[in-house]
Amino acid sequence: MTESPETQDTVEIGLDANEAVVLFELLSRWCDPKTDATPAGTCFQSTAECAVLLGLLGHLEKQLAAPFKPDYREIIAQARQRLEPLWDGATLNG
Repeated sequence: MTESPETQDTVEIGLDANEAVVLFELLSRWCDPKTDATPAGTCFQSTAECAVLLGLLGHLEKQLAAPFKPDYREIIAQARQRLEPLWDGATLNG
């Protein structure tokens, strides 16, 4: 992400490999112009939110090797399976 002079402070977020690959897949799907998987415009209150998500996707693209592996679909499936027990709601708000 490009940093403006007003935002010199940084925040780091740690993700394990499963979380990173699941988040990468979600953001990739949301950003793909060939799908209808993007959240509705009403989901966002500002274009800044989209900019942040796209920047996060870029950071993940630079760090992850899994998306380039031939068994990527299996990697995603296993990561999702490992993380699913952490949440039992159907949506983000339950």
